[in-house]
Amino acid sequence: MGLVSVEFGSVWFSVLSLVVSGGLFLLWRRLFRRLFRSEAVVLIGTAMAAIIMTPVVMLGALWLWALVTK
Repeated sequence: MGLVSVEFGSVWFSVLSLVVSGGLFLLWRRLFRRLFRSEAVVLIGTAMAAIIMTPVVMLGALWLWALVTK
């Protein structure tokens, strides 16, 4: 039984990207709610942080995947 292919453009890449993006959004939101009182600031900061961090985390995850499947 082979491992699932996580290549750019595949369904698994899209699922992984959504899971990572959603998880980062929730983590950043929790952090920013402790730092700021304004809901607008929390929402804008959370969205920006999740958008910026998602490609970095995806690159790391796919790099680890490549090492594991090698």
